[in-house]
Amino acid sequence: MRRKVIIITEIISPYRIPVFNEIAKILGENFKVFFLSETEKRRDWKVYKDKIRFAYDVLPGISLQKSQGEPHFFNPGIFFRLAKESPDVVVTGGYQHPSYILALFYSLLFRKKFILWSEVHQRNDHPLKQAYKRWFIRRCNGYLVPGNSALDYILFYGAEKEKVWVAPDAVDNDYFFKAVSSCGPQAEGLRKKNNYPSKLILYVGRLIGYKGIIDLLEAFKSVSAEDPQAGLLFAGDGAAQEEYKAYCRVNIIGNVFFAGFIQQESLPLYYALAKVLVLPSRFEPWGLVLNEAMASGLPVIASSACGASRDLIQQGENGFVYRVGDIAELAGYLRDVLGDESRRIKMGKRSLDIISNYSPQKCAQGMIRAFEGAR
Repeated sequence: MRRKVIIITEIISPYRIPVFNEIAKILGENFKVFFLSETEKRRDWKVYKDKIRFAYDVLPGISLQKSQGEPHFFNPGIFFRLAKESPDVVVTGGYQHPSYILALFYSLLFRKKFILWSEVHQRNDHPLKQAYKRWFIRRCNGYLVPGNSALDYILFYGAEKEKVWVAPDAVDNDYFFKAVSSCGPQAEGLRKKNNYPSKLILYVGRLIGYKGIIDLLEAFKSVSAEDPQAGLLFAGDGAAQEEYKAYCRVNIIGNVFFAGFIQQESLPLYYALAKVLVLPSRFEPWGLVLNEAMASGLPVIASSACGASRDLIQQGENGFVYRVGDIAELAGYLRDVLGDESRRIKMGKRSLDIISNYSPQKCAQGMIRAFEGAR
């Protein structure tokens, strides 16, 4: 008989819905999701409730959040909701929220299996944070990670390797592939309307400091000085957007475009326009935009600080990983991709091959193995 499972996660993210739908196909009524909030103020994502095919509740609670900082969710009723549902397995998407601590206390008190689902991989924590993480992690019955970087991290903090399962982070690959394949004329219309250059470099994400935007602008400045057909498009918004626009003006960096936030249903247009996607983050637990771009048939370039870089990018085959902060290396890889169209197309096809192993189905299968294997 299948165990009854409750996953507790932050918000109704469009990226998680396909995975949870796949789990529900297998577990049925034995699966439910508790969201700590419907959304949060850093995100402009639509809430695609019409796509949800799993049981869920949005728990009442409060969010403690400073401006664009990370929120901390506190849902005081979570302990009693778990007691009412009485799951066999409780899964939390981290350890940073007070609500996750309450869920751990519930699981310890009632002897439920507790699984930590963690994407984090960078270890530059304050000693007090390290002590807390070790305390939390060592009280879990199992661990879910998306790839190698997160695996190393969870082992560093005291997890036992035999209790770790891999559930690769995924997006709806079929959606992006089909949408990009069918939107050619519409994408070209968008290019002409906005006067986008033919060699368009794409960034998708928030426009904030740790995303490495200045590194990308500096690398692009070097590349565009040699190639007037090169362009850089930012699909996203954030607190630092005006700062980056001013940076372009002061440093005379042309052919830079700011499209603002793009909802998921419109993103394929931008992937169809692009020659390559770049994720220059100085901190990134995974980087699902890499999944999206690869499912759209694009080569990708990412910094070594992106959790997905070790798993999704095969150096020189479907893209490049550069040392975080190394602007000259990033510029060199941009020249490589933009300078050889036949190789770029080959790299995009390789992206499609690789990303086929990172599907919602594969992620769901990894999670179910953890649900059944936790002891």
